[in-house]
Amino acid sequence: MIVGILSDTHLGYPRFYEDSFSQFDEAFRAACDASDVVIIPGDIFDTKVPRFEVIAQAMHLFEYGKAKDWAAKGVRRVDSPGMKDNVEGDLPVVAIHGTHDRRSKEMINPVQLLAKSGFVTNASDGAAIFEKDGEKVAIHGFGGTPEDEVHEALKARELKPIPGAYNILVSHQTITDVIPVAQGITLEDLPPGFDLYLNGHIHKRHLITRNGKTLLIPGSTVITQLKKEEEEPRAWVRLDTRKKEIKFIDIKSRPFRHIELSFEKAEPGQIADRCRKEIEAELAKGEDMPIIRVQLKGSVKEGLKRENIDLSSLNELYGDRCHLQVDNELDSQGLKEKMESLRKMYEQKMSVREIGVQMLKQKLAATAKANGSKAVDVERLMDLLQDDGSIDAAIEEMTKE
Repeated sequence: MIVGILSDTHLGYPRFYEDSFSQFDEAFRAACDASDVVIIPGDIFDTKVPRFEVIAQAMHLFEYGKAKDWAAKGVRRVDSPGMKDNVEGDLPVVAIHGTHDRRSKEMINPVQLLAKSGFVTNASDGAAIFEKDGEKVAIHGFGGTPEDEVHEALKARELKPIPGAYNILVSHQTITDVIPVAQGITLEDLPPGFDLYLNGHIHKRHLITRNGKTLLIPGSTVITQLKKEEEEPRAWVRLDTRKKEIKFIDIKSRPFRHIELSFEKAEPGQIADRCRKEIEAELAKGEDMPIIRVQLKGSVKEGLKRENIDLSSLNELYGDRCHLQVDNELDSQGLKEKMESLRKMYEQKMSVREIGVQMLKQKLAATAKANGSKAVDVERLMDLLQDDGSIDAAIEEMTKE
């Protein structure tokens, strides 16, 4: 069976709003045309509560998969005897929620909304099995889970492959084999026996085999983090389960160039001149409105501060030819810069919101323990606070404990 995979589409991402839709559209149409089943491992949307305009445009694009004559391809969803069915939908477009589109269990998240509208099959908490010409592919979903809860959640799910099928475990977590950080899971933490371990969340593509386990990370279809590794083209993935072949298929995406410049005791004019030279060299390639990120490192002339380096004229000069971001990281860091660096360090592991939730959980758990009371459900509280109409409910949730 042919399985098409695209991940971390971040529909509605504000900075490259149109890119998020156009690049999803190309990848999704190509995957639907060439595949028997399509999988999206999370972060379909950029936010947990997308604007109506974003949802409407997403549904318009997902209509392509919904209207596809999958029966003509000979593929259908089948049940597995004795397996609890927590899957909503029968369409061979299978999705799980990621960290950006995860909400507390009592609330509807965007992936559930798409499933209820018939645009995807939501396998975040179950397994969807599809059959074609006697071959079965079982897609086991493990929706994005807070890093401090993921180990217990994996134990509770007791994920096991289904005999007689090609088994794919789909997750949306930080994999420390790829990104060495304090919190996350390793490939060893994932249950054994699956033919493929498919993971979203990480925006750079990876394909690794370790101790008999094959891990596939498709990467994102839109650039969001402006890291050097995002210079590679965006892509969707074609998996041939019979031949066990995995191929990344590039899509048309906005070019991204990451430039790092180092200085020693430099003067403002010297810094500006070098920036212009590097930017001009990139623009000479003739690409249409590329994204260019310039990182400035090192030191400035004695007696000067980074605040003395005004590079705003670069955006005025090149703003109509590229999307330009200049990060001035010269000399020592102040508090604001340190906080920004911390955010950048964590943005691939967890969002700022998740860091805040983590801190709140720890503080409220300590308070509850000291008072002998029940800890507040911080995930639910944060979800309630995103909706103006739920602020009263959030206050009630806090005060009743």
